[in-house]
Parts: sequence; structure tokens; C-alpha cells
Amino acid sequence: TAAGLAGLLAAAPQLVPALAEATFLRAWAGLRPATPDRWPVIGPCPTVEGLIVAAGHFRNGVLLSPLTGEVVAQIVLEGKVPEWLVPFSPARFAGASPGR
Repeated sequence: TAAGLAGLLAAAPQLVPALAEATFLRAWAGLRPATPDRWPVIGPCPTVEGLIVAAGHFRNGVLLSPLTGEVVAQIVLEGKVPEWLVPFSPARFAGASPGR
């Protein structure tokens, strides 16, 4: 938020005094994609053969990326979705049957 950025800019010189003389040029925001139910989407796409989706982790993407990578690799190599992963299927938003 703008208020959060202002707070960081005000506090930064306390940690690094040279920043008091710095000029703020621009801000950038990394969007955090989330699903309507706030759970990630991981698994085969019900409408595109061969496409495996791994998205919508919101702010936990970095934390969940190792597990997500392992699970996607397992789906690719074994050709099936682990039973515990079925609730995260993209099919829950597409009206299709989850898993394969």
C-alpha cells in the first residue's frame, strides 16, 4: 500500500543513514494471484490435454514452491494425481471431474 511504502521510506534511514539523501524513483508491485477459495490450483487442466496447472498460491508461493515442484513432477512422471491433491484440482472451477 502507499501507506506501507511511506512507512518503509521513513524508517529506512534509521537503518542505513545514507538513505536519508536518496531519491525515491518508483515503486513496483509483485501481484500475488489467488483463487476464489484461497487454495492453490495444482493438477491437470480439465480442458487442455497435457497441461498441468500450478498457480494461485497467493502469498505462499515461495514457501510452497518446493512441494509444488515435486508434486507436478510426480504427476508428469507417473501420469496420475495423488489422492490428497484432488481437492486442489483445477476442475473445481471448471465444473469437470477432478484428477484422471
